[in-house]
Amino acid sequence: MGLIDRMRAALGGGAKRKGTGLELSRWTSAPPRREVPALLAAYAEMPWLGTIVDTVGDAFADVTWRAFVRQDPTTRKALVDVSLRRACGDVRRERLKSLLELGGAVELADHPLLRLLADPNDLMTGRDFAKLFCLHYDLTGEFFAVVEELAGVPVGLWPVPPDCVLALPDLSKPKAERTYTVTAGGRMFSLPAASVVYVKRLNPADPLGRGIGIAYALGDEVDTDEHAARYTKNAFYNNMLPGAVIAIEGFNEGQAGPARAFKESLAREYGGPANAGRVMITSGKTTFARLDTPFRDMQLVDLRRFLMDYIRMVYRVPPEIVGDVTSSNKATSYAAREHLAEQATKPRAEVFLAAVQKYLAPRFNDDVLLSYDSPVPADREHRLRVMGTLPSAFTFDEWRTEAGFKPHAERKGFAELLPGQKPNEPGQTPTPAEGSSAEANAEAASER
Repeated sequence: MGLIDRMRAALGGGAKRKGTGLELSRWTSAPPRREVPALLAAYAEMPWLGTIVDTVGDAFADVTWRAFVRQDPTTRKALVDVSLRRACGDVRRERLKSLLELGGAVELADHPLLRLLADPNDLMTGRDFAKLFCLHYDLTGEFFAVVEELAGVPVGLWPVPPDCVLALPDLSKPKAERTYTVTAGGRMFSLPAASVVYVKRLNPADPLGRGIGIAYALGDEVDTDEHAARYTKNAFYNNMLPGAVIAIEGFNEGQAGPARAFKESLAREYGGPANAGRVMITSGKTTFARLDTPFRDMQLVDLRRFLMDYIRMVYRVPPEIVGDVTSSNKATSYAAREHLAEQATKPRAEVFLAAVQKYLAPRFNDDVLLSYDSPVPADREHRLRVMGTLPSAFTFDEWRTEAGFKPHAERKGFAELLPGQKPNEPGQTPTPAEGSSAEANAEAASER
């Protein structure tokens, strides 16, 4: 018996992986990093980070999910196709399309898994759930959802904020005894590991531990942008005499009263945004030394623009998507949507699909295969160029559909016969429309 046969025999007998013990080298209680609550709060407090994460999350929430099942084209018996389950993106869609045409697969339009994704729980829509997955995944690198079951079948998904998960399952225990430690409403819960779906962005330093989000690596850049905004705000909000030293002749340490009175008058007459820039006139000899750096010299605008562009590029979001049309044109605007779909939406959709296929799909006991429609928009410019190169290769209905109109009842078939075609030739072209140039060409051909 060969190696492949021995593996098939072992897997077919229901054998389960037991591990090697190497996984126990990590700690058995992985608490959330102390930065996780701050990363979640940054979504509400830092507008640019929230905008970028929102943009990616909204694009991911627009993905349309579909369910399929493999079958034998002849006997209609269900099949297990591991290679198709492992296939990604366009490869999976092309294979499913071919199988559907040959009868090797069937689309399940009303599968319970699709219902679960469309209506995950009583307090949240499917779109909200999908977007929340993206927000948690991008900010903290982790997403937790508790599976609600009825008679062993998943009927609900309830998300849990990553900072509420205090400990991951103890890998030193048997699988049936492993639990997540979760806090909610001031109470602590132990949830069976089998009832929790955990998706994470792997941390190379600890692949079996907690996940790590993109926002974690952007901590310094995000904080710098936020501090620049607050510095500007504070400069206008409390502009007594920022960054300056005032020395008045005749004042000494024993005359604290006059110095305090002078300071109070400054705060009263020149403090606050409304008094910014007012001129002060005083008697006596006064020495003034400015210590701060003017905003123009600090280049705060350029600094913030650089930081915003940097954060946007890390999340792979084109500038046109977030309203920056400084260097844009029609071509780059259309390309921006394709870039967002290819670089941001599709990778997250694949992560989500792999998690659902691994942790949820097997619970329905029918070998359902999850897929999704490509989020990449169709290249209409390319399609129009192709149609314009040989217009006679397309029917009236195809041209009207491309223009956004409904098919016309009196304009059917091809406008003209294709080179080498004969009128009414079966399988190639329908009867030309009455009064069309195709009809004239057909009559001329029949007279020869």
